[in-house]
Amino acid sequence: MFQVVFLAVLLMSCSQIASQIYIPVLPNITDSLQLTPSQGQAAVISYFTTLGAAQLLVGPLRDKFGDRPLFFSGLGILLLGTVFCSIASSAEVFFIGRVLQGIGAASPVLIGRTLLAARLSGVELKSAMATLAMSVSVTAICSPFLAGVLSGWVGWQGMSWFAFAYYVLILVYGYRIMQQSSKTTLSLRPNALFYEYQSLLLNRSFISLASLKWLPTFLYLTIQLYLPFLLARQFGLESKAIGQAMMIPMFGLLIGSILTKVLQRKRSYLDIVIWTWPALVVSVLLLLFASGSALAVLLAYAAIMFVFGAYFPSYMHLIGVLHPEKAGTANALVGAVELLFFSCVAWVVNKWLLSGVESLAVLVFGCALLLFLTWRHLCTVFMPVCKE
Repeated sequence: MFQVVFLAVLLMSCSQIASQIYIPVLPNITDSLQLTPSQGQAAVISYFTTLGAAQLLVGPLRDKFGDRPLFFSGLGILLLGTVFCSIASSAEVFFIGRVLQGIGAASPVLIGRTLLAARLSGVELKSAMATLAMSVSVTAICSPFLAGVLSGWVGWQGMSWFAFAYYVLILVYGYRIMQQSSKTTLSLRPNALFYEYQSLLLNRSFISLASLKWLPTFLYLTIQLYLPFLLARQFGLESKAIGQAMMIPMFGLLIGSILTKVLQRKRSYLDIVIWTWPALVVSVLLLLFASGSALAVLLAYAAIMFVFGAYFPSYMHLIGVLHPEKAGTANALVGAVELLFFSCVAWVVNKWLLSGVESLAVLVFGCALLLFLTWRHLCTVFMPVCKE
């Protein structure tokens, strides 16, 4: 069990590192490549949108051919994209690298999400999912800090070479551990795939469950894009300090995932969802009444990440229970929608709607209201499943 869980942890970290290491140094990248802040944010979004689009194909390919071939092809493309980012001296080369990273990361992130459900069951699966969520939280905490430190030593491009070395180690470990999963008769014809995705999107139960992932991710993407510039402009922090400051919200992610691991032994996931939901209200209040303090803003973000940490394992477990034979396809659709649609919305919100901390509070309040309504619907549909 340990090797399977550890491999899933490494696979999930591939996408996390590729997405997060450039966030604290985003102001430096925009200066180095002579980009506007909006263009710099677009470079980050290009990774997320490409990752989302690639999942629409990688998910069915995983269900059709198994994990092993997708693992090696995905890591190869991810390594190539990281090389482009490492040598980038122009915006065009950096964008190409980010696009390749997005394509390559689709395979490990999908395999990481489905590997545990495919190999484990019952109490072991619930415990492993919670452990995976905790590891995701630890990576989220460490990545901004390490990025800030490494960029201070070797610059943001040299930092990319460290990521390259890490991916190579995962490739070697996966070569030894990765097994070929069972194949299915899933058709890869475009019309068949369109029907599969359409049937899921028309399924209200699927939409409700996916919202537990979509809405926290939307808040995460929006604030991740906005926060470095806010900390630099309003509070005068430099890249290293930004990397250190952004560790604070990620501790909320860790605490949320740890709490879920403890509670899931005796309580349903829907209980965990509603018990952790008030943290969003706390976030709104901090943003409204303590906006002049950098620490208060970071704590408000930490409260959001606390909810993210609690909701992620809940979603992961339930999606595997509801779609055991098409876990790759279902996860691919969830990932594609959140990254293709919500990442673009996050960029639009940053460009046109965010004018200060108060506007962030309004955004968090709206998402909190939607999540509460989602929970009420899930209670009527999924309560028997959640108690399994």
